[in-house]
Amino acid sequence: MIKSASDLLASFIAAERAKIESITMPHMPTLGSAYEAIANAGIDQEFVLPPNLDLRVVSGFIEGIPNQIDVMLVQGEGKQYGLTPYYIYPIERVLCVMEVKKTLTKGDLRDGMSHLASVQNLFQKSFNNRIDHGEKFNISSARENFEKITGKIGPNSDEELEKLPKLDRHLFVMLSKELIAPVTILLGFDGHKTESGLRNAMAEIIAPKDSDEVPMVTPELIPSLVISGNFSLIKQTGRPYLSIRSDKALVLLGSAKQNIARILLEFIWTKIAAFCNVQMPFGTDIDYENIKEFLIARRSKKNGEPCLELSTVPLRERSLIREAVKVWEPEKLTAAAIRLAEFTALRGGILKNEKSLSAYLKKEYRVTFENAAKELVNTTIFCMQNSKLKMIAKYTVIASFDDGTGYLDTDGQRLRSWCESKGMDPYYQDCIKIG
Repeated sequence: MIKSASDLLASFIAAERAKIESITMPHMPTLGSAYEAIANAGIDQEFVLPPNLDLRVVSGFIEGIPNQIDVMLVQGEGKQYGLTPYYIYPIERVLCVMEVKKTLTKGDLRDGMSHLASVQNLFQKSFNNRIDHGEKFNISSARENFEKITGKIGPNSDEELEKLPKLDRHLFVMLSKELIAPVTILLGFDGHKTESGLRNAMAEIIAPKDSDEVPMVTPELIPSLVISGNFSLIKQTGRPYLSIRSDKALVLLGSAKQNIARILLEFIWTKIAAFCNVQMPFGTDIDYENIKEFLIARRSKKNGEPCLELSTVPLRERSLIREAVKVWEPEKLTAAAIRLAEFTALRGGILKNEKSLSAYLKKEYRVTFENAAKELVNTTIFCMQNSKLKMIAKYTVIASFDDGTGYLDTDGQRLRSWCESKGMDPYYQDCIKIG
């Protein structure tokens, strides 16, 4: 469903753009307000927001921030600002903040990022205060993302969190905050003519060539999504996108072209699902955005304190030529890995490496437990804690064949659809993690 909904949203915005651009407007603020209205109305269509959640799209202010917000997705009724059409909301009831620009120049990019950073700074203070007062948050998704990135079992309590090494603890806290923080979007209806141009503009803001410019490198303050015409920069910290390199470094930002409405909906719907604890109609897509790595984050230390060391991936425009989407395809796994996955499922999602198991794998498949487990961990569907192999998601499907090889996926419908499209008829096993 998400693909058809994004097509509707894209068509709506395109139609409204055409209406506005046919009118000559001498004053830029008037034109800017018109584009803000397009974004506002586009998000608030019935095909985007589910009913009965009391979600609203408004313009106005967030308590504690003096700057006016172009577009906010909020829950509940706010305080009207005098007799104006603007409303004031506390940060705790803000799901998404959007800064709207007609044309996103480098200056507008820096300015917009600064405004959105003030939202995240306010959230950080609010979050810390809520934690200090004993408030609990559902961070199960952050735990899953931590396990996918590190291959280690994530903490289930404050005590387990404190026992983590500093670098792991820093990463887990960042992922948890990203899950709860408002989605911040910088939307430029027009802007850079090339994908490399947008990437280069952001690179100069992250690491400015001019010594007078202050770099903006704090991962938590980088916007969730930057849109410039047909190109975008997508934050990939697990809400909803997550990208991990083979060396376990996190791809903090990636760039994409086209599919702007679809990407926008992915962020908004994922936030609504987490904030309101509801299921959103994402449907089953066997294609996904073809995102190119841009900003890489590696766990490191600076002055003895844990941090994420950032580096950009410079690519020329010819290296960015590609299809806008990729067709999803699972990775083929060996018979030993599939057998180990089946054993883990039979044990409720956690399997300990015992001598008898190691002996069985060596005899039947001529592999060690460690090598078979590593193959499963590389799928980001399993993780390890000492000698224990664990399923990350609560639900996983195994598709296996007569020769013992097969595929894994946490989306059973997607895996079945893909196998059918390839003319495959495997044996399916639904695996549910207990506890």
